[in-house]
Amino acid sequence: MNTALIIMAAVVFVGLLIALTPNVIEYVETVKIRGSQQDVYDAIRFQSDLMQWSAWPAETDSACRQVGTDGEVGATTEFIDKKGKLFGHQTVSEIAPCRFIRLTMTSKGPPHVPLLDFHILPEGERDTKVLLHFRNTISRPFHVILRLAGVVKWTREMHLKDLDGLKRFIERSEDYAGRHVTR
Repeated sequence: MNTALIIMAAVVFVGLLIALTPNVIEYVETVKIRGSQQDVYDAIRFQSDLMQWSAWPAETDSACRQVGTDGEVGATTEFIDKKGKLFGHQTVSEIAPCRFIRLTMTSKGPPHVPLLDFHILPEGERDTKVLLHFRNTISRPFHVILRLAGVVKWTREMHLKDLDGLKRFIERSEDYAGRHVTR
């Protein structure tokens, strides 16, 4: 087999991999929380509370600062690395009182459009069900690279930690790692 044929086959394979691998990552995760819709809604929309129960600051070794009026559309949490440089942010972009919150995110890296929706639903008399709906459209060919590097799997695991953190925060005043927090 000659080298040109091997190279051409490799190029075709990579092209097919890029073309056939979905560039939209989407999933829904749920958690049932013993607590009111209002408490759950507030814990998500107030970025100061969210940063207490979310796994992202600790797991990415970042500091956070809030910009804008906390709890309202436009409120933003900026993520800052150890060197003091901004590397991403999330913004409350849509809310429906006690029912829905959308966060839009930006970060360094390949072009992508991540959206994180929280649907907050009553579950019986004292419980609340939260559906975390994540959707991220990643530019080609980066979508394949991020999948192969494990970023997609890692992101989903972080969202599961976040749901556990939200549950701990509402039910026991703890962060995602079980440390006491002030509410």
